[in-house]
Amino acid sequence: MRQSYTRVQNLKMKFKVLSVAFSCLAILPVSAQEVGEYGFLKLPVSSHAAALGGEAISVVEPDAVLADQNPALLCPQMSRQLNLSYMNYLQDVNIGYASYTGSFLKEGAWQAGARYLDYGDFAGYDEFGNYTSDFSAKDLSFQFGVGYPINERMRVGASTRAIYSKYESYSAFAIGVDVGLNYYNEATGRSLSLVVSNLGGQLKHFDNRQCKLPTQLSLGITKEVEHLPFCFTLTAVDLLDWHQDYVDSKGRQHEYNNSEQLLNHLLWGVEWIASENFFAAAAYSYRRQREFSGDGGFLRGISIGAGLKFRQLKVQASYASYNAVDGSLLIGLGYTIK
Repeated sequence: MRQSYTRVQNLKMKFKVLSVAFSCLAILPVSAQEVGEYGFLKLPVSSHAAALGGEAISVVEPDAVLADQNPALLCPQMSRQLNLSYMNYLQDVNIGYASYTGSFLKEGAWQAGARYLDYGDFAGYDEFGNYTSDFSAKDLSFQFGVGYPINERMRVGASTRAIYSKYESYSAFAIGVDVGLNYYNEATGRSLSLVVSNLGGQLKHFDNRQCKLPTQLSLGITKEVEHLPFCFTLTAVDLLDWHQDYVDSKGRQHEYNNSEQLLNHLLWGVEWIASENFFAAAAYSYRRQREFSGDGGFLRGISIGAGLKFRQLKVQASYASYNAVDGSLLIGLGYTIK
C-alpha cells in the first residue's frame, strides 16, 4: 500500500510540474492571451503572411500557403503546389509545415496539410528532485480545406484540423474548424475577408485538465494602388478578445487604454510587387511592440519579408518577433508540379 501511495503521489507531482512547464510553453506566441495548449495554431506558417504582420487573410495571390489562414482564398490557380516551411521559434523550439493543393469542379480547390511544433527535450525529475528520464513534447495538426466561388467576386471556404498533443506520457486530441469568406473586385483591386478560426474543442484531455482552442474572429482588407506596384493591407485580429492587458519582458503589468485597445488589434502591412516573380513586404504591430520589448521599442513591432519565384520554384523568407526573447526567421519553399 505504501509503495502504491508513493507512486500515485509521484505521478501527481510529475503532472503538476508538466502542467506548469507546458502552460508556460503554450503561451509563448502571445503572452497576453490564454490560448491553452494550442497557441501554436496562431503562429504563421507562411513567410508571405508573416511579413505582413502574421495574418494576411485578404491577400489574393496564387500563393497556396496563404490559404492556411483563410480557406476562402483557395482557387484553381494554386493547384499542384507543394509547399514546405520551417521556423526556429526559440532555441530548441522548432515549427514545420507541409501542404499540397489541388483543384476540383474547375472553379474549386482543396488543400491538405500538416504542421508540427517540437518543444525539444526536457529532463524529468520526481518530487524529491531526483532525475528520472528525459522526455519530449510535441504538437501536431493535420488539416483539410476546400474553397469554392459563390459568384464572380465572392468565395467561401472551410477547413478542419485534427490536433494532437503529446507531452511526456500525456496526450490530448482536439478538432478545430476554420470558416472564411472573401470578396475580391479585380477592377478596383480591393479584397475583403472575414475568418472565424479554431471553432471546436477537445475530444481527449490531458488527464482531467480541459483546454480550449483559441477561437477567434479576424477581418482584413487589401487595396492595390492603381498604376503602381504596391498594395496595402489592414487586418483586425483577435476581435473576440477585445479588452486585454499584458506583462512585458521585464515582468511589469500593463493595461491598454481605450485608444490602445484599438491599435492592439490592428496589423498594418504594405507590399511591393515588383513582378509576378518577386515581392517584398513589411508590417507593423502595435501589440508586439508593447509586449515584446521592455521599453516598447518600435522595431519589435516590425516584420519584414520577401519572396522570389523562378519557373516552378518559389522561395520566401520573413523575420518577425513572436516572443520577448528574440526574433524568428521563417523560411518557405514551394514547387508547382507540372
